[in-house]
Amino acid sequence: MSEQYRLASPQCPLCAGLLQERPTPGAVVDVCADCHAVWIDWFDGDVSSVASAVEVRPAVPQARPGARTCPRCRDTLAPEHLRGHGPEILRCPGCAGVLIPSTMLAEVVALGPIEDTSPPTPEEGLFRRMLNAIRALGA
Repeated sequence: MSEQYRLASPQCPLCAGLLQERPTPGAVVDVCADCHAVWIDWFDGDVSSVASAVEVRPAVPQARPGARTCPRCRDTLAPEHLRGHGPEILRCPGCAGVLIPSTMLAEVVALGPIEDTSPPTPEEGLFRRMLNAIRALGA
């Protein structure tokens, strides 16, 4: 995305610690300095695949009272089971970013990447090239 999107160092929705950028192959995620929760933006890719490139030490966050707000758009995060049956994560209804508590990271990674068995379409190739170009702008 744009540099403006990543200018501020946001607070962790779980513990109010500082979210720090951490480069991974193909994406830049944010990891809480205190509770090690991982924030993945919607455009970073498949949640399980991106999460597999992040190494953190699981830590139980010191929960802060109140609603969990998105570090990007300030919407209230909603709990959801990843892929409908997986571990519980928090997703932003506004920007579609995902917060993974460090205690859930191993379960998210264990789901593995989404298997797409449909044949590629010409539009997918164009979309993939556009997405790669957008990612390159943020690098």
